[in-house]
Amino acid sequence: MNMQEMRVADLPAQWGDKITVVPNIGVLHQAIAAEFADLLEAKQKRGEMLTAICPVGPLDYRAFVEELRRRGLSCRNLRTVNMDEYLDDDDQLIPTDHPLSFRRFMDETFFGLLDPKDRPLPENIIFPEPDCPEKVTELIDEIGGADICWAGFGITGHVAFNDPPTMLGESDDLESFRNCKTRTLTISPMSTAQMLMGGTKGNADVLPTRAVTIGMYEMLKSKRFHLTFMRNWHAGLWRRALLGPITQNFPGSLLQNHPALTITMTELAAAPPLVDTAQATGEESAGEGG
Repeated sequence: MNMQEMRVADLPAQWGDKITVVPNIGVLHQAIAAEFADLLEAKQKRGEMLTAICPVGPLDYRAFVEELRRRGLSCRNLRTVNMDEYLDDDDQLIPTDHPLSFRRFMDETFFGLLDPKDRPLPENIIFPEPDCPEKVTELIDEIGGADICWAGFGITGHVAFNDPPTMLGESDDLESFRNCKTRTLTISPMSTAQMLMGGTKGNADVLPTRAVTIGMYEMLKSKRFHLTFMRNWHAGLWRRALLGPITQNFPGSLLQNHPALTITMTELAAAPPLVDTAQATGEESAGEGG
């Protein structure tokens, strides 16, 4: 059977207990929020810090806030390390009033929704900095890896802005890519095209061309890694990542070897990818999220 025709039930046994399929994106967000709260609460009881690598895009952090309120939990023992941020033409972080600011997104959908006494301390809200990207690497090395990394894939199989190295002008070998660290880079044309279609509705003028991103090195050191898939075009990507060869040419494939990988996907993303010659607008599945 062609891997793109395989359903979750047909997957090799090694994936059986790692993949959860949920009805829709709302249920997915609730499941991730419950996982987050479980981890945070367990750390609080031990008087320890929870360090999480956080993406912008795959997750709705408002579900985190709802779960925290329901349980009466504080984020004072939370440290977040965001995956990436866009840069301006001078290779500095774009301002927070930029429409694509990841820092503003995190504040508007997560931190700013919490009671001030329950927010993470400012020094524990970490974004990679273009002038000192090594600080993220040093932190991850110091703590022996984040407690958890949540992530999804871009259209190239990228995780954060780690596209295949040939697209980035970087060393094209597996070990170099596996060990790539936090750095600044020029965003690949494929990632730009994805954002044009899914994020800016074709508005190229607002899109930065540079970014600072954590590397595969820091993410792969995470003690737990949780992938989420909810879009119809994720259907072909996760199959290639899990069932295809491990290669720098499809970054997500490197997660096959992560010792504590879990995956949650919607029924939409789990379905076999069917070719649509007409390139439908996507309106028929709008309820599943963008």
